[in-house]
Amino acid sequence: MNKKDISALTDLCEKLTKVRSEEELAKVIENFTSAMDGKDVAMLKVALFRLGGRMLVVDAEDKDAIRTRRIACLTDEEKVELKKVEEIIDGNLLKYYFQPIVSAWDGEIFSYEALMRSAADPQITPFHILKYAELSDRLDDIERATFLNVLEIIEREKGRLGGKAVFINSIPNVRLGENDTERISELLEKNSDAAVVELTENAEADDSQLSILKDRYRSMNVRIAVDDYGTGYSNVKNLLRYTPNFVKIDRSLLTEINSDPRKRHFVRDIIEFCHDNGILALAEGVETSLEMKTVILMGIDLIQGFYTARPAPELVTEIPYEIKQEIRRYQIQRMDGKQTHVYSCQGTERVLLEKLKKHGYKCLRVMSSEQDGDITLVGDPSLDTRIYVEVDNGFRGRLTLESAHLSNSKNRPCIIVGDNAVLELAIYGSCRLHKGGIYVPESASVNFTGIGALDIDVDSSDFFAIGGYSAMRHGRLSFGANVEFSIEAKGQTGCCIGSGLGGEIDIHQGVFTLALNGNHCVCIGALSGSTDLDLRNCGISADVTLSRGVVIGSRDGDAELRLHAMSLSTIVGGKETACIGSVDGNARVEMFNSNFVADVRSDKLTVVGSLYKDSDVEMKNLSMNIKAGGVEGYAFGGLKGRTVLELANADTHLELNSKLGGITRAAGEDLHFGDGRYRVTLNGEEYIMNAED
Repeated sequence: MNKKDISALTDLCEKLTKVRSEEELAKVIENFTSAMDGKDVAMLKVALFRLGGRMLVVDAEDKDAIRTRRIACLTDEEKVELKKVEEIIDGNLLKYYFQPIVSAWDGEIFSYEALMRSAADPQITPFHILKYAELSDRLDDIERATFLNVLEIIEREKGRLGGKAVFINSIPNVRLGENDTERISELLEKNSDAAVVELTENAEADDSQLSILKDRYRSMNVRIAVDDYGTGYSNVKNLLRYTPNFVKIDRSLLTEINSDPRKRHFVRDIIEFCHDNGILALAEGVETSLEMKTVILMGIDLIQGFYTARPAPELVTEIPYEIKQEIRRYQIQRMDGKQTHVYSCQGTERVLLEKLKKHGYKCLRVMSSEQDGDITLVGDPSLDTRIYVEVDNGFRGRLTLESAHLSNSKNRPCIIVGDNAVLELAIYGSCRLHKGGIYVPESASVNFTGIGALDIDVDSSDFFAIGGYSAMRHGRLSFGANVEFSIEAKGQTGCCIGSGLGGEIDIHQGVFTLALNGNHCVCIGALSGSTDLDLRNCGISADVTLSRGVVIGSRDGDAELRLHAMSLSTIVGGKETACIGSVDGNARVEMFNSNFVADVRSDKLTVVGSLYKDSDVEMKNLSMNIKAGGVEGYAFGGLKGRTVLELANADTHLELNSKLGGITRAAGEDLHFGDGRYRVTLNGEEYIMNAED
């Protein structure tokens, strides 16, 4: 046999498995044998009729046996229902209600869905009809009646439809006879502009049947909708197989979607998939205002549900005016967000930054709600999204960054925290804030948590990385996370962590790598205001070049500093500097159980204390390695004011070059050296000191 004969036989076998009547069998055999020549055609026909007839008998016998067993298992009540359904099917006692499908843009009716009802007994629901039709192998009768009945209504009501289409429910795995198929196809082609075939799956159609359906509807210019998407067999694979014009998102995904972040995440992905592939997304079963608002703000195209309009026996031409206006308000809200490039999220939501960037958003707004929020931003450290975050006033909850890369324009903050907000900022993976930091107003608080890394770079005349500007106080900043913070700051005036007028800062965990280059600056603390800092169980490394400022403390205000169980390493260069303390304010420094390494070069300097006012320094159980040099400078305490210094159990290696000729101004009762080792090199001369010296 050649390839042509094999192909013909394969096609014949496929068609024989699908015939459902002797008429269909005769037509298939005639079509096959008519293309053949030779005296054996008559014998072949006989053989094929015997084979096909036997297949019909076996198929019928099997179905009868299965049907009999199913019916035998029914209760008496179910048998009564079965009888009623059979009467409905036999007499075509079906009627149809029409539910409007409305546009999510303006609330106008876009189309209708024809919903089957019993015209004989209202107690028999569509569920009953489909249940017993399937049990008795009569789904093909339902399929035939649905198409013929609804298409007849479409022809009769074309004037009232006004160009709007009707969705007709179809079960794709149900096979109709050839005559019925031809009749329905003629009516569909005639009304292709007014009919949408809605494929409702209760069982998956095989590829060959699906291919036939797609080709037939496409050839007639009839549009296709996939129903119940998100459940059962309706998945991405089938979307690719069906290539529909509409996707109806199942109501189970939409019920209370406003309060379910998992549903919002899933539905948002469906909508974006549809839009990326030229498909209209329809939200089915919308029953509340909040559900409708949520899906509109997510970008849904069409809405169907009791909230917009209930099914009715007659075609309604308008939905209620107030609902239409509500739809328009929500759409305006969405479009305002798109025009201003603002994406709003609320409650619990997981947001993919790459998708926001793709759709042109520049700002993500974290909205406050009655319940605590939990927003997660997922990104890629290598992808600069050019998106910044605004946290609403009064927000309470968590904002999680997962490998997120944020940035803003004109050196504005990448994260702007609203007034009275209480924010947990969780860091996971490698995150970056580019050309802007985290703004925290005085009335707000931010608690850093997570396990990851956060890189921040800022470059502005008045800058900050975490905190606020030079003319303000910042809110409470708490660092209790195993996070590596890397901050690079450049500018005239500013802080890496802090603000001009100061505020509460508690660092109880984490690793901080700070690079600062400016004129009047502070790494951690305040510029002109007083500061009260508690730093412990952390590591800080700072490389600082400035004209006038401090590493940890306040430039011009009083500094109350507690540094416990930490590691501090710093390199400082400037004109008037204090490493730990203050330049022009009183300084109280308490440093215990820590490791301290400093290399300070400045015209006027103090390593620990106040440069120009009172210093009270208590340092115990330390390992210190300090190198310092300048025109005027001390290691402990400043050039003016009173210095009180207590060192105990300190393993100290100190090298100081200064014309002042001492490591501190403290003397007498203000100076106490406890147990420890003190190796001091002063202006090139080495001294070995102990507690008695």
